[in-house]
Amino acid sequence: MAVLKTTGSNSFTVAEQQARTAAAYVTDRETEQQLKDLLPKWGYISARIERGSVPDAIRHYRDQTMPDVLIVDISKSSLPLSDLQALADISPPNVQVVALGLRDNVGLYRDLMEIGVTDYLVKPVPSELLYKAVARASGQMSPQKAEPRAGKTVSVLGVRGGVGATSLVFNTGWLLAHEFSRHVMLSDLNLANGSLALEIGIEANSGLADLLSRPERIDKIFIDRATLSASDRLKVLVSECDLTSARPFDGAAMTRLTEELRNRYHFILQDLDRSPPELCCEILRKADVRLLVMDAGLASLRDCARYLELLEEKESGQKTLIVLNCVRKGTGDVHFSRIEKYIGREIDFFIPFEKRRM
Repeated sequence: MAVLKTTGSNSFTVAEQQARTAAAYVTDRETEQQLKDLLPKWGYISARIERGSVPDAIRHYRDQTMPDVLIVDISKSSLPLSDLQALADISPPNVQVVALGLRDNVGLYRDLMEIGVTDYLVKPVPSELLYKAVARASGQMSPQKAEPRAGKTVSVLGVRGGVGATSLVFNTGWLLAHEFSRHVMLSDLNLANGSLALEIGIEANSGLADLLSRPERIDKIFIDRATLSASDRLKVLVSECDLTSARPFDGAAMTRLTEELRNRYHFILQDLDRSPPELCCEILRKADVRLLVMDAGLASLRDCARYLELLEEKESGQKTLIVLNCVRKGTGDVHFSRIEKYIGREIDFFIPFEKRRM
């Protein structure tokens, strides 16, 4: 991250550290030239500075890696809030957006802040104001707003083996990434026998085990080296350790990793298949969304009810959802209404058994 320093009202120098990336789409030649002159001086790798508007930025970055700071011009937009909301929908949580426009309007400013824009500046923008806005967006100055957006953690637990939890993790992640254009990380916490990589069709490495065994070293570079790619928006953390050398990890290591991932992905889906019960419950308690996957067997009902007793929804916005996945037809299956009565709550999602699709 570049450390920006001011040496005068409009003179800026940069300390020797890794620069962050920035890009801009503006509608006038003067602002375009201003950014081309100033951003490199402030230590930003200017990946793309050109004439254009929010829809142009969306078209370019829908399937491309986005910069840390994105400057967009809304002065010619008839529906600026709609355009910026569409941009927010494709942006990872760590991308900060600075908007430029012609309207000096408090109501517009508040509306932009509500949808996640870091700052709004009225053109023509003095260099010092532009510097401060970009510095706030990149974390060089304290922002005058609430904490930045963070991704959601979704912990998926099959209350019994063979109920389809891993398939649910992969298919949910695929839909979020490809149908809703979200940046998604899938992680398989069974470090020795996990099947998520097999489900996706990629070769497992030792990435997740390496991260969790050295939590003090977890950073962006370490995570990138450990991560496998299923597609541009769908990434995977797995391990396939030797059965005799797989070591347990503690909850603090997982918390450290999750904090880093929440800054870079809209959703982090955690497959808790065959994780140690104590560690499994600790991860579930901290997740934003907990998916308990069950079938209609008696043992599944019993174990689902036991997990529900442990997972009280105390945190603001925290949800526990029940998925009834009929992976097979069994003579001992319990009727739907009796399942809900036994576990003490309604089933949130029902996946029927469809033999002909298997």
